[in-house]
Amino acid sequence: MPIYSYTAVTASGSVAEATLEAASETEARRLLQSRGHRVMRLRQLDSSAPRGVADQAIGVKGKRPPADEVAGVIRQLSILVRAGVPLVESLQGLSEQTRSRTLSECLRRMASDVSQGMALSDSFSRHPIAFPLLAVEMARVAEAGGDLAESLEKLADHLESGAEITRKVKSAMAYPIVVMAISVVTVLVMVTFILPRFVKLFDQMGAKLPWSTKMLMAVSGAMTGKWYLFVFGTAALVYCIRRYSSSPAGKAKIDRFVLKLPVVGDIVRKIVLSRAVATMATLLAGGVPMVKTLETSAAAANNEVVKEALLAARRDVAEGSATSQALRATGVFPPIVLQMVASGEKTGELPAMLEYVCLLYTRETDAKIKSLTSVIEPVMIVMLGVIVGFIAMSVIVPIYSLVGGVK
Repeated sequence: MPIYSYTAVTASGSVAEATLEAASETEARRLLQSRGHRVMRLRQLDSSAPRGVADQAIGVKGKRPPADEVAGVIRQLSILVRAGVPLVESLQGLSEQTRSRTLSECLRRMASDVSQGMALSDSFSRHPIAFPLLAVEMARVAEAGGDLAESLEKLADHLESGAEITRKVKSAMAYPIVVMAISVVTVLVMVTFILPRFVKLFDQMGAKLPWSTKMLMAVSGAMTGKWYLFVFGTAALVYCIRRYSSSPAGKAKIDRFVLKLPVVGDIVRKIVLSRAVATMATLLAGGVPMVKTLETSAAAANNEVVKEALLAARRDVAEGSATSQALRATGVFPPIVLQMVASGEKTGELPAMLEYVCLLYTRETDAKIKSLTSVIEPVMIVMLGVIVGFIAMSVIVPIYSLVGGVK
């Protein structure tokens, strides 16, 4: 029975890349749709490949390897291929020197697959935990007559650029997260350990308590007497949020909400569009058709709003519309992107135009992240001061009242 390699969007909104056996392509599509999958790509594997290769378990389980490490491996692979080192030896050598166990196991299996006759693109598609759909398409273009070393180099450039953006965002968010964690720990310590000691004193002395102290006493009593409710409540809330955000409808609503947030929404929009535009530029420069480019870019967008817009544009382009018109009809892409795409279509330099847009968005994102960080730092410090000051005053005011009464 024929074996088909597919890429599909699951019911939870994630992208699945695997293989299945079916009597025909129609039957394969029917099976995937019955599982709640939306098929993005479906192709029959080369029947000349050994049967054992096709029947192996798809993918490697484990922690997703860091994006910068995957980019480094792709870069080294392109250098080895350009130097004339056989692909199997290159993959095997990289698997032995990679720090990530998951990535090392992926490369080891890929070396085994390629040695048995499997194409590199199909081998990439078997390990979506490490290699994105972009890697599959770039390798497939090279196998169709392109330069594999050049395709891998472009892929490495793209992955390194994406990893750099991720590092900048994490760096910008590190300080607010640390300050917020300190605030939470400070409040918990004061409410659960320090405040109860004063509560006993206030009760014994019959102090007149302000509303703020009464509120903190109620919170303190609840947290110390029924702490298990807070633990289970927090765990249930986290579970519900993660469950909701992993569903297609929930993720779409959250993505739309984030894009509408002031300041943060604009930064997220630019990051998402930069990633999608960079993917399009890389694929088009590698010779991938526009329909396939839009499809792959949608999978790489990591945002339901942009993903739906790119898939809608893909359908319009497949029906004969110009790319700029198809993107304009979605109402998601800003004028600068539409103008550059239209200009690129007229001049035949669409990849270069998209790279310029990506560079422009990257610079704007860097500037806005730095500006946002400079604003967040003093705001977080003031918030921490207000919280601690509120608790301190709630304790100090009754003490002053007691001292005044003694005098």
